[in-house]
Amino acid sequence: MNCQKITPFLVMCTSSQVLAFTPPLFNMPSLKLSTYFHGDNMILTKQGTQKIATSRNSRARIPTGVFERNGSVMENGEMILAKDNRLLDIAFSSLDDKDKYETVLTGLCAKVIDGGAATATTGLVDPIRLIEEMNSSGIVAGQRGIISLIDATALTSDARVMANVLSLAIRNGALYNFGCLQGEITPFPRASTSLFTFGNQNNKLVEKLLSLPLVPDDDRAAEVSSALAFSAVVAACVVVNIFGGLFGLDDLTPVSNLILGIAVTTVIVDNFFDVLVMGGSAVAKMNEDKLPDAAKNFNAPKKDDMPLGIGTGSLTGTVARGLSRLLSVNTERDCQCEAAAIFVAYALGLPCFAFQPNSLEGAALVIDSMREESSAIEECKIQGQLDYLATDVGLLKVLMWLIAPVAMESGKYPQLISSDPREARVFLSRLNEKSNSIQFAKQAIEEILPEDDAQSDDILKWALSEADTLLRNNKKVVDNLSEALAGGAATIGDCVAILEGW
Repeated sequence: MNCQKITPFLVMCTSSQVLAFTPPLFNMPSLKLSTYFHGDNMILTKQGTQKIATSRNSRARIPTGVFERNGSVMENGEMILAKDNRLLDIAFSSLDDKDKYETVLTGLCAKVIDGGAATATTGLVDPIRLIEEMNSSGIVAGQRGIISLIDATALTSDARVMANVLSLAIRNGALYNFGCLQGEITPFPRASTSLFTFGNQNNKLVEKLLSLPLVPDDDRAAEVSSALAFSAVVAACVVVNIFGGLFGLDDLTPVSNLILGIAVTTVIVDNFFDVLVMGGSAVAKMNEDKLPDAAKNFNAPKKDDMPLGIGTGSLTGTVARGLSRLLSVNTERDCQCEAAAIFVAYALGLPCFAFQPNSLEGAALVIDSMREESSAIEECKIQGQLDYLATDVGLLKVLMWLIAPVAMESGKYPQLISSDPREARVFLSRLNEKSNSIQFAKQAIEEILPEDDAQSDDILKWALSEADTLLRNNKKVVDNLSEALAGGAATIGDCVAILEGW
């Protein structure tokens, strides 16, 4: 039996039926499926090299990875096929072109994912060529193939590669919702464009801007530091009380008890003053007949009358917030913030799917959208051109993406823990710094950046308002995305499937 060795397959068959089939995964200059299967026999070509035909005769059962050649058994994971064997031809003849492309695209992307980030860029050449071929043939990619392609592309961490893949998928007809909500953005009202108040919508937008609250702010570094210092003092007092007798520190026990009592009491009274007053008043009323006359006439002090502002939270509020930040672990809260960022990025057409958006990535995205020169990666022709973001609307879109977690968390919780409101403001500073060192971007970025701190506050709270509106109007989709992320197994491709309603 004259046999030839080919790229590994996964085949299990009987004489009349193919039970499982996985296509070969190798780079080919042309991925036209008609070149794989042609005529009566199966033909596999790799840049015009050897042709391999299969016989009509087959064994009753061929175990996976075990093949026979001239009476000898091969167990090295490679497949040996005899001439005139039509197993693969029969397998693919039962599939339509869409299923054939789907199988090959999924397999190629699986190979990229298995290779990891180090080889993702070069490994995407074949999947991208295949999706281009599908576009030219009018074949719409299936959901499984698109999910695999997006997961493989995410490994590159390159927004321009992701932009190219998403653009190809949109042209293919597989994606519809990427960038679909850009038209719902209300531009930031920089200045009035009319001398007449009547009919000037910009004046109404300015009034709206003036009524918006400022972006929530926090000093989490100071909060954590204060909480750690307070915890250290309390821990030291407890240690002295417990082990003081062993080390001859009995004289320090009264002092440590005093410090511990004052520290704990101050924190409790400062942060729970209203609760204590209401609870005390309720208990006093329930036992009014048992109280002496002097106690009956006693009135609880007011916050304004307390020394050092105790009761308002201003004295130890930083410690309380720091302890809350250190001790709280809320996966659901984290996933809600991540879902908000992914949704806003996808809805606004930003090819960045960081679960936790950051200012550095935002600044790089704007700069990359202005680049035109080639790079080493572009020699593989897998990068696309980003939408130009050095505009007022482009800047607003990036700010909305950065501040979306803040909009989500501030709408549900009194304190920001999972999101960071500083990222959006730092983004403006980073963008200004980058523009000074990149000549081609300097003028365009200077024109869109806020002129002063007051205008920075205005554009940030406008971005927060727009992001909040976007999230509220699409609450069901965002909640579904959050639940998927909370499951712990969702990939970027899975997130896109939810955003597309698959």
